[in-house]
Amino acid sequence: MNFGLLAIKSLVILALLFLLSLAGAVTFPVLAVVTGTSAVGLVNLISLLVAVFILSILGNLLGRGIKGLKKPIEALILTYLGAFFMGGILSLFTYLNVPYAAHINLGWLGTNWYSSWLTMLLIGTTIMVVFLVGE
Repeated sequence: MNFGLLAIKSLVILALLFLLSLAGAVTFPVLAVVTGTSAVGLVNLISLLVAVFILSILGNLLGRGIKGLKKPIEALILTYLGAFFMGGILSLFTYLNVPYAAHINLGWLGTNWYSSWLTMLLIGTTIMVVFLVGE
C-alpha cells in the first residue's frame, strides 16, 4: 500500500467533504474548537485528519477490490454498493457521535423516507470516485 498516494487521496477527500459542508450535507463539529488559540485545536485537527485517513484506507481497499474484477456488471454493482458503504460509514460516525469525524446531515435532501438513503449514496459516491479514478 502506497501511503504517499493514500495521504494525497485523504486530502482530496477532506477537500470534497469541505465542499459538501458548504452545501450543507456534512458538518465538521471540530472546526469550532480549531479556531481557538490553544493547543487543543491542533490536536482536534490532527484527530480529524486521522479519521479521514482511516476512511481513506477503507475506500482504497474497496477500490482495489472493485478494480480487480473482470466482469463489468459485477464491478458496476460493487461500485454502487461501495459508495453506499462509504456513506454508511460516515452516517455511522454521525449516529455514534464520534467527536472528531465529519457528520452527515441526513435530512439534507428532504424528509421523505428515502432521503437519508439517497444522501448516504450521493456522499459515498463522491468519495468513491477518488479511489476508482485515481492511479
